[in-house]
Amino acid sequence: ILWFVPATEKNYGRICLGYKMMMNSIQGGMNEKGLFLDGNSLSNQGWESDENKKALFGSLLDRLLATCANIEEVKEFFNTYNTPALGQARIPVMDRSGASIIVEWHNEKVVFLETGKPFQVATNFVGSKYIGSEKPCWRYNKAIEMLQDKKTFSLNTVRDALNATHLESKYSSTVYSFICDLQKSEIYVYNYYDFSKPIKFNLKEELNKGNKDYYLSNLFAEKNEDYKKFIAEGPANMVEFGYNRVNKMTAMMFFNMLKFQYPRAFNRNIEINALSQLGVRLTGEGKLEDAIMFLERNMTEFPDSARVHFELAQAYRKNNNKEKAIAEYEKTLSIDPDHKEARKALENM
Repeated sequence: ILWFVPATEKNYGRICLGYKMMMNSIQGGMNEKGLFLDGNSLSNQGWESDENKKALFGSLLDRLLATCANIEEVKEFFNTYNTPALGQARIPVMDRSGASIIVEWHNEKVVFLETGKPFQVATNFVGSKYIGSEKPCWRYNKAIEMLQDKKTFSLNTVRDALNATHLESKYSSTVYSFICDLQKSEIYVYNYYDFSKPIKFNLKEELNKGNKDYYLSNLFAEKNEDYKKFIAEGPANMVEFGYNRVNKMTAMMFFNMLKFQYPRAFNRNIEINALSQLGVRLTGEGKLEDAIMFLERNMTEFPDSARVHFELAQAYRKNNNKEKAIAEYEKTLSIDPDHKEARKALENM
């Protein structure tokens, strides 16, 4: 989703991009003063609170866009507030003057990483760890290779660098990209990793329309096969990602939000595999308590599916809960009398 938030007496107008349905999760944006920021996810960096700083409430990136006009104000913000988000992310920032920094956590403190180049590149590693040494990211190295000899920079320069460094994998695909012209307050948005058909917004014009949300799936009518596959597999991968990166409750929270938001964003309902993929995997790994939690929820969502009852029966059987396993095998057969695996399992029990 991308959304526009008009200015108030205390806050700047801004465009935000990310997953608004997930606790206002902003991944990047620009405000009316020409401040741009983004986020690079990281592994846990061991962030620690500073008793001399204030507590921060709400979305870090939204607060930055709402209250900061330039790099110096961003630095003052981080010197004032505890920002636990730096434990798992770094924040590249640029203002309208061309000044830029990357805010990150290193050696038990907040670092403002600057560059001596006429450009700044940020990917998913802590730059302060690798000053003067080889960088551990092919995307970073590729972008540097493409930009280092440039005398001038344009929309096409940045677009080509984004295209050359986009990702295509199960858990890390480039869902969207955006380029901000800080002088003109223009935003170019690219869907998935198709850099041939951007949609352009003018920040001032959009803010005059009031609060406005745009779902990317609705903005881009043409959808290639890779994108369609991404949308179909997205809920299951997101639930699995929440489990792998955090815990089972986060995974279930993701499912609950996706169940509500996916039809609005992509005109399709959540399907069986959203919970089945993780539940079956956990059954195979012997993590039966967690598997049963997901598969039982799947059964309440899809009570008329033979597949769902069979998968739950398998988890019960492996967990030595014979009575519940038999009940689920029988339910499977009542829905699908020709289900050979369920019939064989029931006979064996």
